[in-house]
Parts: sequence; structure tokens; C-alpha cells
Amino acid sequence: MGLGSRPASTSTGGEKKGEERVLSHGDAVLIRSDLAILRGPRFINDRIIAFYFAHLSAGLGDDLLLLPPSIPYLLSNLPDPASVAAIAEPLRLASRRLVLLPVNDNPDASVPEGGSHWTLLVLDNTTSPSGPRFVHHDSIRGAPNLPVASHLADTLRPLLLQSDSRRRGAVPVVEGPTPRQPNGYDCGVYVMAIARAICGWWKSGHGGHRGGDWFEAVRTEVEADSVEAMRGELLQLITTLIQDKANASSASEGNKTSNTD
Repeated sequence: MGLGSRPASTSTGGEKKGEERVLSHGDAVLIRSDLAILRGPRFINDRIIAFYFAHLSAGLGDDLLLLPPSIPYLLSNLPDPASVAAIAEPLRLASRRLVLLPVNDNPDASVPEGGSHWTLLVLDNTTSPSGPRFVHHDSIRGAPNLPVASHLADTLRPLLLQSDSRRRGAVPVVEGPTPRQPNGYDCGVYVMAIARAICGWWKSGHGGHRGGDWFEAVRTEVEADSVEAMRGELLQLITTLIQDKANASSASEGNKTSNTD
């Protein structure tokens, strides 16, 4: 499946030196080479996922949080619980209904593009009367990223426990139903497609206090054809946003010129 092939994706963030920025969207920045990644059968990187998560986040409210890949990766690699608590405190994880956390298997934070697989870990506080759970979505059979996702869950679990009487294992990790990718390079696209399905389920009202989960939405909406089309849809979205920003800039310059006449 390509897990041992050339590094698939970066999990430490940042831009390639000297590359042209093409779009800033929220806190996400895309550079010229990201467009080439979307055009060809290539592995998705963290900048693209961060951009799409920022796009999905618009208008969702505070109950649902989509984190860029750099944050879960940082939390997984901090040296002690105090550091984790300090970084996580502004995120208010325990008060959210859903938190979407991209997971990358890069074992070495000093290697910017050392990872080879993306999956999605969801902190779910919508259904269980006994407390939250983690749901892991892995598009490769056998869930090879489960140990990495479980480590992230272990890191975050102490932040979710509400009293000493709650056992450490009271916030379990379960595998969610996930369509299988047909190749070795689309794992990142599947992460984005699953996130889109979850956000759609949430916005339709199912994510409120009605119970149930998003599993059926993932089963029906994340399939090979829709995932294959997603690269082109993202390119079109990026092109539209770039043009909108250019038009807004031109209009602003025109207003300045008129005001000085």
C-alpha cells in the first residue's frame, strides 16, 4: 500500500523556503507546489489538510473543532503532561462536542516529511452517557495507524477525566467504519472526505442532542468516486478563493484611488 515508500506527508508544518504563497485562508497557507500535489496522484500534505479544515470550520460554532495537523502532532510529541496541558488549555477539548484530529505516523519530529500515512481521530462527546470516546478512522485495512492514534488519545485522555473516580480507560478508542482507499497515496484525501461527511452530519442537526453518530454518513458519502473527484473540487475551491481575494484587493485599491481624487 505504499506505507514504506517515499515520505507521504509532512506533519511538522511550515513552508518550503522560497516557494510562492498562493493563498492564505484563516491560519492556513498554501504554496505553489501544493497545487501540483492536488493535480497529480501524489500524497496530500499537512498544508492542504489545514486549509480544508479551515474551510470546513466556517460557521460551525464552538461545539465542533477541527484542528490543523500540526497541533495533534505537537501534542503527541511533547515531553510531559504539563506541557500538553499548557498547549491544550486554549483548545478547551473537554467542553467540545466533537474534535477532529488528523493523525500522521511520522516517528521523527526532526524530519519534516517523514510520515507515510494519514488517519483521522475524532474526540466524540455526543453520544455516550458515560462520557467521551475516541473514534479512529483508517482507510487502510488493518488500521496500521491505530498505535499512533492511541498514543495521541493517551496523551489527551487526562485532560478529559472529570474526577479521580473515573478510570484511565474510561475514554476508550474504537475503530469507526471507514471505506478503504484503492491505492497507496489517497489517505489524506480520505481524511478530508471523512471530515466533510462528519461536518455535513453535524450541520444537518444530527450532531446536537439527538444521539446517534456519523457512521452512516461516512459509509454513504465517502466512496471511491467522490474521493477521486475531491482533488479537482479542492483545486476549483482554491482557484475561486484566490480570484475572490484578487477582486477584493482590486476593489480596495480602486476605492483608495477614488478617495484621493
